[in-house]
Amino acid sequence: MGSRVQAMDLSLDDYWQQENCTEVLNLSRPDIVREIHRGYFEAGADMVETNTFGGSPVTLGEFGLAERALEINKGAAEIAREAAELFKGDGRERFVVGSVGPGTRLPSLGHIDYDTLEAAFRTQCDGLIAGGVDAVLIETCQDPLQVKAAVNGAKLARKAAASDLPIMVQVTVETTGTLLVGADIAAAATVLQALDIPVMGLNCATGPQEMAPHLEWLAENWPGFLSVQPNAGLPELVDGQTRYPLQPKELAGWLDRFLTEDGVNIIGGCCGTTPDHIAALDAMLRRRAGEAGRLRPAPKQRSSVWVPSVASLYSPVALRQENAYLSIGERCNANGSKKFRELQETGDWDGCVAMAVDQTKEGSHAIDVCTAFVGRDEIAEMTEVVSRMRGSVTAPLVIDSTELPVLEAAMKLYGGKPILNSINFEDGEEPAARRLEMARKFGSAVIALTIDEE
Repeated sequence: MGSRVQAMDLSLDDYWQQENCTEVLNLSRPDIVREIHRGYFEAGADMVETNTFGGSPVTLGEFGLAERALEINKGAAEIAREAAELFKGDGRERFVVGSVGPGTRLPSLGHIDYDTLEAAFRTQCDGLIAGGVDAVLIETCQDPLQVKAAVNGAKLARKAAASDLPIMVQVTVETTGTLLVGADIAAAATVLQALDIPVMGLNCATGPQEMAPHLEWLAENWPGFLSVQPNAGLPELVDGQTRYPLQPKELAGWLDRFLTEDGVNIIGGCCGTTPDHIAALDAMLRRRAGEAGRLRPAPKQRSSVWVPSVASLYSPVALRQENAYLSIGERCNANGSKKFRELQETGDWDGCVAMAVDQTKEGSHAIDVCTAFVGRDEIAEMTEVVSRMRGSVTAPLVIDSTELPVLEAAMKLYGGKPILNSINFEDGEEPAARRLEMARKFGSAVIALTIDEE
């Protein structure tokens, strides 16, 4: 959508003087947005994405439009729905997918806090669902903590609307081989699987060739459905203009390969893909469907093997280790380590981080973090430690506290899949139930302790 609009000769009046705010066109020029959707449906698309990639109140706030986020997202969904209705009666089912982009502020880099981000995505998804989307696609994700905020915002909107529409997530792997914040594809998948996401995929950043190894990993490991939306090749700068080199036939050839080798379920195009590219994909799928009389071929059956794991921001650690136990480093614990407590008392947070790094080097699979001791502000000091460790410690963290608010504050800072330490029935089942509910929301593993022989 963005690259299609940018290729048009639009005036600042079309943008209400908000240059590059593509989403304002839902209000100022709905005819243009509807025509783009119509072009892709006409080319053979089964679904289109709403013009809402930057539609959260946080991103729209940069253009003074935060208060109109609900209106913009609802209107965008209705415009796409109108385009779908133009093809009613042609024997095919058409879908509208609500597009939710990552925004311009990443929580793992400290640009924005979790609660503000989750609330913004909630508002965006409220509008999309009210406008009649069939699914929400959280796409171009660059930070697992941003994914958690978006997924949980979408779940809140879904619950409020008494809806069960699917929530899909696509991450963006840079040419460096990781997400922008450094997470590899396995870490991202570990986080997403814990959030009960049925569809995971890749989109943007690169063309299909660069996506191939990451898609292969997902095909072998991811237990749900798979999607892929490459750019029309790696973007090039030619005479000051962005150019996408991959022709429709070449894109179709790559996605044909992904269907054969990786068993992908949903295919499409991202930046630089025109209706001609989508028409080529449609023709390829019709050819694969062959003489079976189907519009679309049956997907290849994959036999993926999922390994239960936890994850830092960067990489996963399998819960089942070859030496039969998962080793948790316990020295970053104010209750058990005098050295850590002294560093904490003097505010030497770099020293606290260094203790965690040392334990990782010595072979600890995960690092226990506890800042609780008498007379200190446990939430503030847990925040100081986790904010630094999340970017510096490659092992997953074990968030260790008896206080629910402390655990929750840490969860809102951590983009990996941590371990919550711990739950028990010492005070009955209700405290355990609240901790388990929080673990489900943030995709955490849990340690459960028995208190006595009963």
